[in-house]
Amino acid sequence: MISDFLQIIIDTASHLKITSVIIGGLALPAYKVARTTLDIDICINIKSQEKLNLFIKSLNEKDISTIQNPKLDQDLFTVFGKNNEAEIWLKPCDAFNWDEQMVAKIQLFFESVKVLAVEDYLLTKIARADRSSTDISDVLQILIANKDRLDWKYLQFRLKWANIENDFKEILKGFELDFDNHIRDISKEILDKFNN
Repeated sequence: MISDFLQIIIDTASHLKITSVIIGGLALPAYKVARTTLDIDICINIKSQEKLNLFIKSLNEKDISTIQNPKLDQDLFTVFGKNNEAEIWLKPCDAFNWDEQMVAKIQLFFESVKVLAVEDYLLTKIARADRSSTDISDVLQILIANKDRLDWKYLQFRLKWANIENDFKEILKGFELDFDNHIRDISKEILDKFNN
């Protein structure tokens, strides 16, 4: 179940035939990871300023507004409802834009809520300009929870595409800090899968 506020944003995008996905901490359960978050982050794939303006107008008609003047070349804008706010991203991450492969791999999480493929979601965490220790922890937990589900070749392709292979390898060093034998075995398996 999601909030009415989020559902209105998703439904508005859907009605206008705008691809939308939840991102950030809110999307983590789709990847078998739980973390408390209060942020609402949604990413939309819009190709024209006219469509973006129509989206904003449609939200305004539903008492969701922005004090910004969003433009296609910006990363994001914030919308406000009665007691809510959300960041609406115009690209999946500040470091890269949408592409056809990413859109084609979008997955249904539940009901009308969609998420990026796990490999593309990992990119949004790794490529962030302001990547934090929370993002690194999220990456490691997602890798553990999805080690048998990941398309490792696609992930390697995406890491090269975003030019973040070295960043990923540095994050993987987090597994070397582990002292629990069970997790160490899982870590070794993940490192082996990535390196093959």
